[in-house]
This record gives sequence, C-alpha cells and structure tokens, in this order.
Amino acid sequence: MTSTLALQSKRITHIVFIALLLDILSFTIILPLLPRSLEAYKARETHDLTLLSSLLSHISLLREFIQSRSASSRFLQQGARADLVLLGGLLGSLYSLLQCIVAPWIGRAADRFGRRPVLLLCMLGNILWTVIWLYAHSFELFLGARVIAGLSEGNVQLSNTIIADVTDPATRSRGMALVGIAFAVGFTVGPSIGAYFSQLPLESTQSRNIFTYAPFAAAALFSLVLLLVETLFLFVRLPETLNYKRNSSETSAGGDSGTEDVATGSRDSAQPNAQGSKQLQRRLNLLHFTYLFFFSGMEYTLTFLTHDKFAFSNGQQGRLLGFIGILSTLLQGIWVRRHRGKSAHKDKDMVVKGMLACSAGLLCIAYCTAVKSGSTLLLWMGAVGFAVASATVVNCLNSMVSLINDVETGKRLGDFRSAGQIGRSMGPLFACSVYWLLGSRFCYLVGSAAVFAISLLFIAFVPAPTVSSSRISTKKSQ
Repeated sequence: MTSTLALQSKRITHIVFIALLLDILSFTIILPLLPRSLEAYKARETHDLTLLSSLLSHISLLREFIQSRSASSRFLQQGARADLVLLGGLLGSLYSLLQCIVAPWIGRAADRFGRRPVLLLCMLGNILWTVIWLYAHSFELFLGARVIAGLSEGNVQLSNTIIADVTDPATRSRGMALVGIAFAVGFTVGPSIGAYFSQLPLESTQSRNIFTYAPFAAAALFSLVLLLVETLFLFVRLPETLNYKRNSSETSAGGDSGTEDVATGSRDSAQPNAQGSKQLQRRLNLLHFTYLFFFSGMEYTLTFLTHDKFAFSNGQQGRLLGFIGILSTLLQGIWVRRHRGKSAHKDKDMVVKGMLACSAGLLCIAYCTAVKSGSTLLLWMGAVGFAVASATVVNCLNSMVSLINDVETGKRLGDFRSAGQIGRSMGPLFACSVYWLLGSRFCYLVGSAAVFAISLLFIAFVPAPTVSSSRISTKKSQ
C-alpha cells in the first residue's frame, strides 16, 4: 500500500474511532439511570392498570418464586428495588433482540447504498429516540424510544465495515482494535457522566419548563448534544468507502491491464471458494452466539455476586467495572494492536488467548464464592480475565469475518453481529436462572467450562481465513 493510501486509510480509521466514541458515550449515559428512571415513572402513575405496573407485578412473582426455591440473596431481598433492576435488564435484552433483527438489514443496505448514507440514517434514528427520551412523560413513551434506539443502532457494525473497507489484511486487526478501545473507554466513562448529569436539578413541576416530563432530562439532553456533534462530524469528514479498494487499486495502478487481470482473477477465484466461505461464516456466527451467550450472562450476574458475597457498595462495584474497562483499553492499545504476525492467524491466536483468559477468570470467581474469609483477591483475578476477553475475542472475530473475502462485507458483518446479539439477549436470562436456582459457584463453574469447551471447538473446527492470491497481488501492485 502506498504512503498516500496508508495515510488516507489511517485518517478514515481515526474519523470512525472518534465518531464511535461519541456514539458509545451517548449510549452508555442511560445505563446507570435505567432503574431510577423506572422508579420515577412508577412514582408518577396514579393507578395500577399500566404496562409498567403489570411488568413489575410479573417480575415480583418470579422473584418470590425464585426466593422460595433457592438460598437467600441480598439482592433479591431488596424487593421492589430488585424488581426495577431486573426490569432494566429485560429492557437491555430487548435492545439486543432488536439489534439481532435489524443488523442483517443494515449490513445489506450498506452494501447496496453505501456506508455513509446508511450510517447517517442510523444517526437520525439515534437522534429521534433521544429526543423522545427527553420528553418522555410516561413509561410507554420511554419504552417506544428504546425500541427506536434498538432498531437504529448500526454504528458499531458499520464502523467495523468501514475499517474493513480501508485496511488490508496486514493492518485489519489493528483497525478493528480501535472499535474495542472506543467501547472500553465509552463503557468506563459514559455511566459516570450519566450519574453526574442525573444530579442536576433541571426537572420541574411547572408546565412552562421544557424538562417537566423527562426524568433525568439533563442526561438526555447531553446525550442528544453528543449525537448531534457526531452526526455533523460524520457528515463533514467521513467519505464513502464502499468501493474504496477498487478505486484505490485503479488510482494506484493507473488503470493498466494488470489491475484488470487482478480483478478478473479475483472474480474467478471467488467461485470455487464460495461454499467454503459460507461454511466458515456459519461457524463464526455460531461461535459468536455461543460465546456471547455465556460471556454476557456471566458479566450480567457479576454485580449480583459482588452485592451478595462481598456486600459491595455502588462505588465499589463502579471501581471493579472501571478497572475492567481501563485494563481492557490498555491491553487493546498496547498488546492487541502491536501483536505481530499474519492478520488472520494473529486474530485466531488472540481469540484463543482471550477465551482461555475468560475461562480462567470465571474459574477464579467461582472459587472466590467458596472463600469464607471474604477475600476479594480471586474476584479481582477474575476481573483481569474479563478484561483480557473484552480486549481480544469479539474484535478479533470481527476481523476474521471481514477477512473471509472482500465481497458483501456489510452483509457478513451484519449477520455476524446479529448472531452475537441473540446470545447477548438470551445469556443474562439463562445465567440469572442458574445463579439463583443452583448457586453462584455452580453458575460460574458452568460458564468457565462452557467457554473452555468453546475455545477447544474453535481451535479444532474454525480455520483462520486465508488471503487469496489475487488480494495479495492487488496489495503488491499498489
């Protein structure tokens, strides 16, 4: 790749990183506010014949059933407060389920109409749901806003797609790691921003006040500002990248016959490998689903464990989660992006290391529940395993999917994200059931064994994507 193209690729990757960081900060602002928002909506209701009251009633019955059949849990003993937290978790699962539905369509639209227009359309949806959140005076309106949010969030997969467009196999995983860094920073800083803005006294009972009907309106307003800045930034700075490789090849080669031969060879060689590519895609999709099914479930129950076993305060839980986020960021910036080797094989190696670290971390957490002294050493060792997994597995899997071939990248990454979001929506329900009915230690032992088994299956049955000779020739011609 020539120096000019390398600089252009780097510039576009940095644009995507900045925009995605703004997007994730906006997305995570609401996370610590969900239970308190639900509590505020409940307090505003004048009767019990509402959707929110009905949902909380059913969750309360489920909680009482679990309490009658399992050991006492400090978290479940909070009663109505626990019901609100569990309903917030269900809203998170609903969001992931909606992402599962819409991700394939977003990917296909990006392949047909271009990355830039589809991304800007997603941004309009994000702005719309945040405006509705700002003025949501009832739970029903707030729920409608969250549905729009789930159907509009295409920024993550489109960011991966754009990075795949502008990077070559040797630099792909370095670019994908920036997506993971944006995630880690956003999920570390965003909730703290939300907690800060939730304390600003901008609500009023007076009808002339714009914030009358919006619980935590200051947080919603700041989230809206971030989205508006992101949209303007993307509109001004982001170019279209759908045909980036083809245009770059033509520009670099000057339109000579060598470029045409490479393109023709690519089309001819794609046919015999089509079946193998589809099989590899299906295996990676299945792996993504099963891994996130267990990982997201274990991650979701971690706050319950720290509350039940160690009686952590909100501040202590925040420090633990912040440690995971900061360590994940450092690992991606210092280790993942600098790891040498052929991209596809490096990615597979990183995925295996991340899964093994996750399995070991879950094993540490399982055994920390049996330590009578209440020592948190094993808990923090488990947090290290979570951080390593967060820094490696999903980002490197995305890179592997993008390296299967250069055709319909948006579709393949959309289907891959969809599979993962199914696992993310179902995993917490499974993990909570095991956690409360069979005990925390059994829950994390199951999670550790499952992730370890997934890593072995990954090693045995999922080969690293091979870079076709035509793509290597294209790179050399540049």
